[in-house]
Amino acid sequence: MKRIYLDNASSTPVSALAQKAVTETSKKFHGNPSGIHKEGRSARAVLEAARASVAESVSARHDEIVFTSGATEANNLAISGVVRACGIAKPRIIVSAIEHASVIEIARTFESAGMQVDYLHVDSRGLIDTKELRKLITRETALVSIMYANNEIGTIEPIADIAKEIRHARKMNGSSYPYFHTDAAQAGNYLDINVLRIGVDLMTLSSAKTYGPRGIGALFVKRGVNLLSQMYGGEHEGGRRPGTEAVALVCGFAEALHEAQKMSAKEGKRVQKLRDALAIKIIKKVSSASVNGSLEHSLPNILNISFEGVESEALVLYLDAVGVAVSGKSSCKSYEGGPSHVILAIGKVGESGQAGSIRFSLGRGTKSKDITHVANEVTRLTLFLRESQVQSDAV
Repeated sequence: MKRIYLDNASSTPVSALAQKAVTETSKKFHGNPSGIHKEGRSARAVLEAARASVAESVSARHDEIVFTSGATEANNLAISGVVRACGIAKPRIIVSAIEHASVIEIARTFESAGMQVDYLHVDSRGLIDTKELRKLITRETALVSIMYANNEIGTIEPIADIAKEIRHARKMNGSSYPYFHTDAAQAGNYLDINVLRIGVDLMTLSSAKTYGPRGIGALFVKRGVNLLSQMYGGEHEGGRRPGTEAVALVCGFAEALHEAQKMSAKEGKRVQKLRDALAIKIIKKVSSASVNGSLEHSLPNILNISFEGVESEALVLYLDAVGVAVSGKSSCKSYEGGPSHVILAIGKVGESGQAGSIRFSLGRGTKSKDITHVANEVTRLTLFLRESQVQSDAV
């Protein structure tokens, strides 16, 4: 049975170029990049070349790129690192209500420890209100963390406008704070991640979402930003992230990010047409099905749909059984019961979670014929699940 993979927002396949980079680097450069011998110096040279490549992809300086184990660590480093280094007596942070778990959970941890955390509401499209943001910023606000594009509904936040609000607040308060961090893990394939244009101080990048190897990511840290390491054991990555660098993974990531940015415009248009076609087919064929968020303000490859009277997990599993891979919520939360916090935040379902939501995230391997097949299977299975529920309720 041919598999159709529509869970690219969770993890993308590794591109041929990225895989080649990982394999060749692993074979040729086995030395520890901190070593002063020839093998170590060779590995260091390759590592720094890859760092320069990632920096170029985001228009940053090479020393502003810190390699991590992935986006989750990068988010944790950005938030904890800034809060611990800010020197503000009673620091506050602002995050949106639909952030990734790696941001939401650290915010809640700080909150439980007594720190003030302000949660920005979003509208039915998943968009924050910059006017609300302006009202929330105080002299004690150390950091604002708002994701570039949401991983569940695809909503693209007005990052440049948010940056303007933050610069205005700094000017009014006569302070270098708050810093602005954005989780751009989902943005690398289709959006402008030029840090000079979007105006961020810290930005999270993911290899696993951009057709690169797993286990590697990066945090852009603008020069002058105070950031304390969250781990101990060495002075790697400019003293901001200890541990021997995974040179081969870094090289694969650098190759993948460069490739993704190079093909972003063309590939974005292609997958958007397929996504829109899938949305039209499903909405037309399945009663009480509705799009979550807004296709107009969304990543071109993400489609999130609620199906009234259908449990997300059941539909995901039935689709998997017929060869279609999708998800019901963020992969980091896929084993938890109840509706997604993102779907709740946009006001789509109540606490009972009567409407199951499914995320279809397209990728480079998605073809037009796949869309027709998936739409037909979704139609058939939702009807089956609804009828099964009716029969169960009647017993």
